[in-house]
Amino acid sequence: MEPRYSNFMYDNSYYRNYMMPAIYPNNNVFTSKQDGFLKGNMEKDTYIPYKNMTYIKPTINNEREDMLYKISEVCFAAHDVNLYLDTHPNDVNAINLYNKYNNMSNELISNYEKKFGPINLSDNNGLDKTPWAWINKPWPWNN
Repeated sequence: MEPRYSNFMYDNSYYRNYMMPAIYPNNNVFTSKQDGFLKGNMEKDTYIPYKNMTYIKPTINNEREDMLYKISEVCFAAHDVNLYLDTHPNDVNAINLYNKYNNMSNELISNYEKKFGPINLSDNNGLDKTPWAWINKPWPWNN
């Protein structure tokens, strides 16, 4: 029996679609952080609605919710670009975008914590005081 070879090794589209972007990155790979957060994916043109359903933007009622929403957007964007970099480690534009979003998230979190208190426990900043600062603010379900 003669061995069968896959077209995978001989198909030029594989190289063009998967290898070339890692060597010559596309500048227009990503969508805005707002659009990516709502659609759940930072890569352009990859959103396919399930059964004609679509996303909705939540209603924001106050400054605290607005700040938390912006933090969520930027942290999602940084994380999703980070995942992209796992398969495209030579994409300089993606690395710069990740660094931009990472710096933005650190700044937004810092501003939030100055105004409303700690946002997570991993920082341990301000959580070494008595009373325990983590429980000083009302929880979302208390409103």
